[in-house]
Amino acid sequence: MRKGVCPKCQSREIYGGTKVGMKSGWNNSNTIPVTGLKTAALDNYVCGACGYVESYVAKEKDLTAIRKRWELVF
Repeated sequence: MRKGVCPKCQSREIYGGTKVGMKSGWNNSNTIPVTGLKTAALDNYVCGACGYVESYVAKEKDLTAIRKRWELVF
């Protein structure tokens, strides 16, 4: 969806939350846990046609930390 096309319905009505000011809102609502108290902010994309949502880790340093600490799925 980061390229502007919904993978579910092929719509080009994609809205990106990459510039949302509070990435770690109340109760870290727009984050995922990395380890301990460390969280990673997410960039969210929403299809305006069907409502499908995708989330991506916003910062490369957080993605690197996830690679080190999370279990790889086979």
